[in-house]
Amino acid sequence: EGALLYARKLGTEASAAAAAAAAAESMTAAEAEQAATAEGLTLVRSSRSRSGFEGVCAKSKGRGFKVKRRVDGRTQYIGCTATAEEGALLYARKLGTEASAAAAAAAAAESMTAAEAEQAAAAEGLTLVRSSRSSTGFEGVCAKSKGRGFKVKRRVDGRTQYIGCTATAEEGALLYARKLGT
Repeated sequence: EGALLYARKLGTEASAAAAAAAAAESMTAAEAEQAATAEGLTLVRSSRSRSGFEGVCAKSKGRGFKVKRRVDGRTQYIGCTATAEEGALLYARKLGTEASAAAAAAAAAESMTAAEAEQAAAAEGLTLVRSSRSSTGFEGVCAKSKGRGFKVKRRVDGRTQYIGCTATAEEGALLYARKLGT
């Protein structure tokens, strides 16, 4: 209804021109990748996001992607895009050249294999808390829907405390152990 009011306000020719311009602005995945390279930006990939990119999530009913980030504990809305790659480009532009490269490197370093998580726990003197009640085999770690990683949470004073998301169950168990300090 709002779009109809806006189109009426613009008039027939202006609304048609605005719609054509909006369609022309939309980038394909390849174009977004090329634009990032040309601008010296790094797209920040994420194994925790269904879109595959940090800060980019699918809108309801499959109508594009929302782009946002957390700044000082608050959500900062960046924009909407037609493709996940275009959203990642928008996110990288907001971060800037150096920050997008640093975020991409940190995201790549965050993801551990099961063996690496086990080694890190041993090196830190932590014990991964195993559980026969959990399908993952670890306390506080559960599989996310559609097989896209694992959620880590715990109960404190009758409330659920969200700890984070990881790519492997072992990595989740390490995050859980770090939170417990065991």
